[in-house]
Amino acid sequence: MNKLYKMTAKEFEEKKILYKHSDTKYIVMDGSGITTYEEYFDRLWQAFGFSDLPEGWKKDNHSEYDFMTDDDFLPNDKYVFIIKNYEQFMRSNPTEKSKIEKRYNNYLLPFWDEEVERVVVDGKRKDFDIYLVSNE
Repeated sequence: MNKLYKMTAKEFEEKKILYKHSDTKYIVMDGSGITTYEEYFDRLWQAFGFSDLPEGWKKDNHSEYDFMTDDDFLPNDKYVFIIKNYEQFMRSNPTEKSKIEKRYNNYLLPFWDEEVERVVVDGKRKDFDIYLVSNE
């Protein structure tokens, strides 16, 4: 089951999660300095190596969801997405931070866990875990 984990950097290191499995794509994003959704969006795009947005698309949660649930943009079978320095991520914008976490838990993780097989032709489940890692 795909899951979101919150932990300290010490706990993360002790569990030896990073690069533990050779068949897993690891995406590491630094949460420090991200104060707005647009900054988050830009950093997310860079971390995942997504292509430019199609003409007419906006930097919003709809575009984010479209890319994050598209097999063409996420071709691997297993992903571990880590946001390090999570205590700094959206520090001045806790409402937006909470919304992002809720979208992960309520939409992205369930999509790759089981929904993809019901709603996408030939859709295939992916392992997709998210780690929110804080230094505090």
